[in-house]
Amino acid sequence: MRRRGTLAAALAVMALIAAQAAALAQVPERLGPAGADDETLPSATERREAQKLSPNARYLAGPVDPAHYRLGPGDLLMLHVRGAITSDLPLEVGPEGTVLIPDDGVVSVAGRTLQDVRSDILQRVRRLYRNVELQVRLSRPRTFRIYLTGQVVEPGPVLANGSFRVADVLAPADLQGGASRRGIQVIHTDGTTEPCDLELFLQTGIATWNPWLRDGDVIQVPTTTRFVNVEGAVARPGRYELGQRDSVRTVLRIAGDPLPSAEPERLLVVRFTGAATADSLWLSLDDVVAGRANPPLGDGDRVYVYYVPNWRQLHQATILGEVRRPGTFPITEGQATLRGLLGSAGGVLPSADLSTLRVHRAASLTAGKDLELDRLLRLSRSDLTLSEYEVLRTRLARLREDYSVDWTRLQADPTLDLKLRDGDVVSVDRSILAVRVDGEVRHPGLVNFVPGQDVADYIEQAGGLSNRAWRGKIRVTRVVTGQTLLARDVRSLDPGDFIWVPEKPDITQWERLKDVLVALAQVATIVIAIKSVQ
Repeated sequence: MRRRGTLAAALAVMALIAAQAAALAQVPERLGPAGADDETLPSATERREAQKLSPNARYLAGPVDPAHYRLGPGDLLMLHVRGAITSDLPLEVGPEGTVLIPDDGVVSVAGRTLQDVRSDILQRVRRLYRNVELQVRLSRPRTFRIYLTGQVVEPGPVLANGSFRVADVLAPADLQGGASRRGIQVIHTDGTTEPCDLELFLQTGIATWNPWLRDGDVIQVPTTTRFVNVEGAVARPGRYELGQRDSVRTVLRIAGDPLPSAEPERLLVVRFTGAATADSLWLSLDDVVAGRANPPLGDGDRVYVYYVPNWRQLHQATILGEVRRPGTFPITEGQATLRGLLGSAGGVLPSADLSTLRVHRAASLTAGKDLELDRLLRLSRSDLTLSEYEVLRTRLARLREDYSVDWTRLQADPTLDLKLRDGDVVSVDRSILAVRVDGEVRHPGLVNFVPGQDVADYIEQAGGLSNRAWRGKIRVTRVVTGQTLLARDVRSLDPGDFIWVPEKPDITQWERLKDVLVALAQVATIVIAIKSVQ
């Protein structure tokens, strides 16, 4: 009974001290508690600087795990006593890493897990006091300094708490260019080290590569010097930093794992056996993923994951405009035809212009840079030779992506039925029963299409030629082919054709005189040549 009374008195005293400390903590900083030494209290500037070091240090990364959380100076434990005596006893870990248990003595807790210390304290207190309910919990985790060194944006101290891991204080944005994310070392104050692989942790979520932090830890970030390439059917192909113990399976995980379209039986590893010599190793991708085959990798090695040919590939073509069911339809390249696509779309509407079905096809010949075409485009027409001009026209024609098809001719000759390719877009325009006449005519615009009429008839319908019309240069642009021809070479017109009448160029008196002089000079040259021969 005497021991119980002593413990109860001690608990009461400790509870009173805790209450007084809590009350003093509420006193405004600018006043401070009576009789206190101002130098022992952190100033507002010091607290701001502490928060500036690590604003997130006051937040927990999640619920504290008693099996992993290691206690240190500044942690505050709370001993709860419930029963005949009810009390809450604060147990703060002192600078030496110890706590004082009333009527029992000092217990060293620094570096021990919360679970271990809790069990020890409860065992000690139960020997002193029985028939009460006892609990020990972490009331306030401590805040301590750790140090960032190496290839970081701002080397120096930052604040952390006992629930922090490396990724809580070292984000990818904190690393300099060329900094290693996979060779980070955590150096503890007792001289031991732990590896940290931020890349592997962030890509896979394996917490083993993101170690817990302790008081005074130094995080050393070296420079990246070793790399490996992963190419082919992976989620993120590219160049990656090589870890200390990387294998094929590890780098596949960092690259986002193989895609469903990856070939399961083929994987190529090219490993360097010397400065300029390499060795090829063929593996089964399924064996690598399952761990049955997982060779290590070295600096500069390449991993190639192959695609299954035509993996779930589906070709399609689109038809728009004057059809009954416009939209996109699946096709089989090499077999699907324009006639079949029109059938899938339910046929054409009565308003469709069957003389010009437009097909847009992305030209495969446009891939890559044509240096010769770029050179010719930079030259003016006068700088081009005749052969260069024809080459320019030919190459520009190769870049064309829009074509016209005469449906009437196609129906008469099935051999003209166009074979469709993936991505083709067919447009069926509304019929325009008119011909456009523009330029040097009296009434430019649209005139009604009349089968059998020629260019002169349509110009007459547009009011005839103006006084400035250049009769010998009248041109017709065909709606079906897009070609521009001289009017004298066009026998019949189609709806939508365009007739252009250009303006006759002005000729001055001097230009006429110059032409006469040139002609006379040529005649004189011929006469002199004849006389010299005689």
